[in-house]
Amino acid sequence: MVDDVAGPEFDGESFAEAYFAGETWSERTYTDCTFVDADLTDLSTRSVVFDGCDFTGANLADSTHRSSAFRNCTFRRAQLPGLTMTDCSLVGSVITESRTQRWKLVDCDLTLVSLAGLALVNADLTGCRLREANLGESDLTGCDLSGADLTSVRAIGAILRNATLLGARIDPVFWRQAKVEGARVDAHHAMEFAIAHGLRVGD
Repeated sequence: MVDDVAGPEFDGESFAEAYFAGETWSERTYTDCTFVDADLTDLSTRSVVFDGCDFTGANLADSTHRSSAFRNCTFRRAQLPGLTMTDCSLVGSVITESRTQRWKLVDCDLTLVSLAGLALVNADLTGCRLREANLGESDLTGCDLSGADLTSVRAIGAILRNATLLGARIDPVFWRQAKVEGARVDAHHAMEFAIAHGLRVGD
């Protein structure tokens, strides 16, 4: 089904418990709308903007999004396994107590996003911008963060064992906060890690 919901703009409307599974949306704007407990399974969006929307309890399993934005949105107890995003924005959004398996987010903007405490094992976050994002206590074991921007990220207690960090931009403090055993890194990352842990390199 294509563009099943009529009208390009929605402001302050409630779609609580609505059924939108398998639909395709394009060039729409949802501002301060509620999608609490809505079924958005297999939803496909392109150039859709969600601004300040509430997705508490919503099911977005296996949904696919391209050039869409979820700005300052709330995802609490949401079903997000199999989420696929390309060139999307999640700026300022908060994701908590949610299922987040099998994520594939490529070239997405996750600036100021809270992913604290989430299980993102083996997620593909290639080329994502995570500036000032909160990764505290999250499990990113085996995650692919190649080319990602982790500048000023909060990573206290984050687990990135066996993660791929090749080409990533990383602040020195990151190496003291996160658990990175077995991670694939560039040579300069290894140097920064050593210095962050008090080693004297080349002296």
